[in-house]
Amino acid sequence: MGRRDGTASAVSCSDGRLSLAAGYFNMNTIRQAIGECRREVVSHFSIHSQPILISAGAWLNMKLHELHEWNHGLLTLDGGTIVIHHSHSSKVTILPVDVQGGGCMIFSAEEKKGGTLLLHLSRGEKAHASLQLVFQGCEKQFACYDPMANMTLVGLLPDGETPHGWAAIRLDGNPWNITHPMEGSDDWAQLRREWRADSHNSVTLHLSR
Repeated sequence: MGRRDGTASAVSCSDGRLSLAAGYFNMNTIRQAIGECRREVVSHFSIHSQPILISAGAWLNMKLHELHEWNHGLLTLDGGTIVIHHSHSSKVTILPVDVQGGGCMIFSAEEKKGGTLLLHLSRGEKAHASLQLVFQGCEKQFACYDPMANMTLVGLLPDGETPHGWAAIRLDGNPWNITHPMEGSDDWAQLRREWRADSHNSVTLHLSR
């Protein structure tokens, strides 16, 4: 089912969870894999809440509007790559992602106005591998730490309603150890850090234990 190797061994199903081990996948291949999995085992998950594990070597491409009906499921990143492409939408999509063994998440450049993704990123205590968050097509990105709520927001102010760009991320704690306001600001209620784009017009944030 994966384009890179074309073998069925790239996909497996265990305890109702779909595992992607190698290859290129999109929503069409995911639906096909779920259909084949359900012919072999009985799953109590609805198709819109199917847990999916993305392991090392797997590359999962999704479009924002495709996630409206999938945002009740849990994506688990364990060394693979998730690419989310912006697409026009009038909705706000909330997507939970659990990180176990690191990997990479890529957010494409915004093509048209409209469509917002709010990603709730959780990392278990055993998630020691590094994680890359790549924002394409932007000059800078920022993260704000809210000490009262003990959470960090990427691309969204704590009291903001719309993100900078089309995607924002929520993380528990203070993974980048943000302890000061932005240079030139005395607002200690807004602890903030900024990153600038590289030569490819992308901003990459690194998370490590």
